[in-house]
Amino acid sequence: MRRTGKLLMAIFFGFNLIFASGCFFTGSQGSGDDNIEASDFTLDPAREYKIEFMMWGAKDEVDNYTALIDKFMDENENITVSITTQDSTQYMSTLTGRLSGTMPDLFYLPEYEFRPWVDSGRLLSISNGFTEEEYSSLWATAVDWYSYNRAKKTLGVSEGSDLYCLPKDIGPWTLMYNVDMVEEMVRNGKLTQGEADLLADSDNALTWKQFTDICVKIQSYFGMEKNNDKFYAIPYYELSSAIWSNNADYFDENAMHSTISSDEFCETIEWLWDLMYTYKVVPKSTGDSAQNMFLARNAAFCWVGPYLTPMYHQQKMNYRLLPVPYNGENADARSTTWIGTLGLAISKSTKSPAAALALMKYLSLNESAQKDFYARGQLIPNLKSMALDTQTFLSEKDDSVALWPQNRSVYCDIVDGFGGDTKAALGKAGGDKIGGKVRPHYHTFENSWLTALNTEIADIYALKDKADIRARLKAYDPKMQSYLDHSNQIAGIIVE
Repeated sequence: MRRTGKLLMAIFFGFNLIFASGCFFTGSQGSGDDNIEASDFTLDPAREYKIEFMMWGAKDEVDNYTALIDKFMDENENITVSITTQDSTQYMSTLTGRLSGTMPDLFYLPEYEFRPWVDSGRLLSISNGFTEEEYSSLWATAVDWYSYNRAKKTLGVSEGSDLYCLPKDIGPWTLMYNVDMVEEMVRNGKLTQGEADLLADSDNALTWKQFTDICVKIQSYFGMEKNNDKFYAIPYYELSSAIWSNNADYFDENAMHSTISSDEFCETIEWLWDLMYTYKVVPKSTGDSAQNMFLARNAAFCWVGPYLTPMYHQQKMNYRLLPVPYNGENADARSTTWIGTLGLAISKSTKSPAAALALMKYLSLNESAQKDFYARGQLIPNLKSMALDTQTFLSEKDDSVALWPQNRSVYCDIVDGFGGDTKAALGKAGGDKIGGKVRPHYHTFENSWLTALNTEIADIYALKDKADIRARLKAYDPKMQSYLDHSNQIAGIIVE
């Protein structure tokens, strides 16, 4: 077996990079056509290929990918892959610095960096290297996320768009709860069986009111009755999950105009304020991490994604997934949380597109590799048919899913985006009430608007009077708009 060459630290450069805002391009660069001929994606068996793959990850993930790439090279003896790893906090600045030199052939690209990179012409379109069968094997959401029309500067699949990345993984982020704690409350008459059944329902999300009422009871029992001043029902609440689950958003469809002063957005911030101050089920601040609070039974709820599966299994946590609550008083609201994803991208400057694409497909689409990844608890399958297979990933008996929570179908339900595919696979009737969206800064050309808004909302949470929230958001709205205008102007888009 050939061993992968690894560069444990990426190359350092003798100059400083400014990348804090998430933007480093000031308009489209390079050719307007990112396509190459389909024949250029065909491996030449008589040629020797040497490519570089750049990634980040904890030791376990790096080891897993090293083993997988060794297997890839065994199956493709004319391709040699070297792996460059970098700490996640330095990854994007290091990758950006390499634009002035030699870029890695294949590399990780977070979804929230996709738009500036693709718009500036730094990525190679892989559209001509794919068959219809390969397209259809992926979750439709993943294909949509990584498609872009550079001429019209529009995200998503549309006429004239190209596919630029494949998902390294797809990471829905949702709530979970400690089953043992809930069962203890039912036994002691502190929570009804009906309320426990609501929590255990994987197909129907709680309303905000139902969730709040349950949190208050949990806080009263584990916090007040047990005299535990470190206990809170939930360590924090995800802003985007709350906003979207009230049919609100940060901006309009094309990220042109701010919508943070809408009634629905304001209602959301008021509810989150209530969780902290009126009901006292969320701490104003904490000296411990959310995960540590959950593991120590100082919280009954916490947030979780697939990549945490091995850790919670190792800790022997008895937990179930929970669709995020929605505002039941808003007829248009649905349970909607965020989905994080890492893309696998090919540099437009690569000299070996065929080898780079072959490795990209292997890491994202190879059935054996995908099964190995989910058996290790690293990700839900990128292959839709595998993720929804009741004989494998959704099986109740297959040993390969021993690490996963029993109702892992919630992850799939979020990813299928109200499409009903998960319910259909499980033979369940009724409409799909659970979905997800890619993180909000995916839609913009730079990310400073989100950092600034989070700072503003943190200050709003500290207001002593909930009645002041709407006025504060309305006053901030012009500043939010200025951030969006700046983001679009970077790419040459003028907001009217």
